[in-house]
Amino acid sequence: MAPPSKREMATTTTKYPKLPPELLQLVVESVLPANPHALIPLTHSAARTLLALTRVSRVTYQIASRLLRQRCLYIETSRRLGSVLLCMHRLVPTLPPTLSLRHVTSLYLSPFGESLDDQPTAMWVRELLCEVAETLRRLVVQMPFRSLDPLDDHLSVRRTLREGFEQLTGLEEFVCLGDYPALSVPDGHTDVWRLWPGLRRLVLFDVPADSHWLWWDIATLPRLSHVVLARPRNLEGVNVKDEYFHKLPRDHPALGREIRVVLLAAAHELPEALPVTGWGRIDPEDRMTVEKYIVPMPFYGDETPAEMVTGWVRRGALDGKLWEWEGERVVGESPPGAMAATGATNGFT
Repeated sequence: MAPPSKREMATTTTKYPKLPPELLQLVVESVLPANPHALIPLTHSAARTLLALTRVSRVTYQIASRLLRQRCLYIETSRRLGSVLLCMHRLVPTLPPTLSLRHVTSLYLSPFGESLDDQPTAMWVRELLCEVAETLRRLVVQMPFRSLDPLDDHLSVRRTLREGFEQLTGLEEFVCLGDYPALSVPDGHTDVWRLWPGLRRLVLFDVPADSHWLWWDIATLPRLSHVVLARPRNLEGVNVKDEYFHKLPRDHPALGREIRVVLLAAAHELPEALPVTGWGRIDPEDRMTVEKYIVPMPFYGDETPAEMVTGWVRRGALDGKLWEWEGERVVGESPPGAMAATGATNGFT
């Protein structure tokens, strides 16, 4: 029997039904973890599968490219940062249009090595943040801010980074791992996170809890509802509610919102008792919740407490579950009028 002709083969091929784009989309989306908030590194098997799917067909290219931009913008080296910037405005005329990298909403950014004193990387960070400022809503960063003293910043690295962070006026969630984001300059002393009016969720490491400006900034951000202070310094003797509620007039609208403050650290790093004097009078409607969250320590391990806590918070920030963690609630005095029923406290818990 003679082999089938090209016409016969083409006719046979057309008889096979094609999967509709809607079904292909479900197939491609099933590659990702079920958690819709997870930020995935490109070393993850799901990210590698999405990269492979961009080469299968025009339909899968469009779907997989969109998901890579939404869920896999994970920049952990300066080299990857440079590659992302090169692709920022790149369009391939022979392929379907895809979501521009300028329209990302979530980003993990850790491009520096051990030192912040790296002007080219700082300039790339500024360029990236300026590009994505309009749409970026969630940012997780890990940068060695403490490694560069302001007096040694001869290349204006801190100013360069500050100019980029200042553009993120639409940011809603900010997690800064390891070091406090100290980017003050002579003509700009306000912390950069205070410049984002839409900020809802905030994680800060190594923050001085006795700082007047810390609680002023928290109180005056009108939409901030969840604050995690990881390994805070100078916490002993700090009356959290007293600091927070006395930064603005009692009738100020910002003080009417519900807010959670979580003090997070390794075992024995937080004071056993926190001052709660006057809580019933200061916050009679219990609008602020204060919690202590202790990071579980492994039985075996060679990590320092700082490394362990940073790694724990990083995992929670990248999978989005950080905001679901619940710690031990710090209970204060009863509101006025309830003292007879509940009894007075000694001012500490």
